[in-house]
Amino acid sequence: MATNSNEQAAAEQPGLNGINGGAAAEHAAPKDRPLDPELLSQITAFRTRIQASVGEVVLAMLNLPRYRNQTLADVMHLVVEPMIRDRIAIAKSGGDGKLEETAGIAIWASVSDEVDAKIREQIQARVFPVRLKAEDWNSGDTHWLLDVIAPSQKVATAVLANFKQVVKDKPVRIHPIVSQLVDPAVLDKMKVRPVGEAGGGSLGAHNGLATRTLRKAADSDRE
Repeated sequence: MATNSNEQAAAEQPGLNGINGGAAAEHAAPKDRPLDPELLSQITAFRTRIQASVGEVVLAMLNLPRYRNQTLADVMHLVVEPMIRDRIAIAKSGGDGKLEETAGIAIWASVSDEVDAKIREQIQARVFPVRLKAEDWNSGDTHWLLDVIAPSQKVATAVLANFKQVVKDKPVRIHPIVSQLVDPAVLDKMKVRPVGEAGGGSLGAHNGLATRTLRKAADSDRE
């Protein structure tokens, strides 16, 4: 009778990943294998770099009215997803014994024809910032400069010039808001026009309205 009671009590205990409880789970689980120290060091360094860079970009965005309506959840698709795909470039100032500081930030994408059309549609609809899926950021060979974050027009223009060196001789399409942040003379010299303006790609009848709306956003950021 005692045996039956013990069996009944055991049957009433909740299972832990196995019929006979934790012991079965322990036998079923493979032993943890230690990572190679060099690989572990690389993973740690990558994680630290990403965390620091995300912090830099988010802090820079906090100062800009054009990002004021973004939520914490937006950080993933606005910052983390492009960053881990190497689609956020951070320019540094300093060096030679001086403290390095963030001078400017470029947010860009290399996209497929389908994603290119998606970006154009969002510009026409006056959507900012542009929303892309994780896989969109490096889906093709069409280069888009989606935003430049910099403290002045001079620095923003320098970031644009450096970005052109990154993509070399490949054509670049820039978001209309970028054209309001950089020196227009430099844009003409580089033969770069924002999509949505004459010569920069047709977006329909509301191109001018979209550009004017984004110009107001850029002007607000400079105030």
